[in-house]
Amino acid sequence: MDRRTACLHQADIFREKALADPEHHDQWIDEAIKWLERAMEASCHAVITVEADDISHVPEPAPAAAIDTLSSHPRVIARQ
Repeated sequence: MDRRTACLHQADIFREKALADPEHHDQWIDEAIKWLERAMEASCHAVITVEADDISHVPEPAPAAAIDTLSSHPRVIARQ
């Protein structure tokens, strides 16, 4: 399991805790948000390695604002 996936998994665990424990909902949501931020950081730190003669085949990186790092894992996290 890569770091991004592990972080998303942890965020899910804390989101479930928030749903199951209304008394500490905000605390669990704060933890879930931290793990989602870590997942985004892990996505941004991915490294592409290429051989020098293959450099023409490397696509330009997308602008940070255009990257939707969590599109494959839709989540709604809200404070009550």
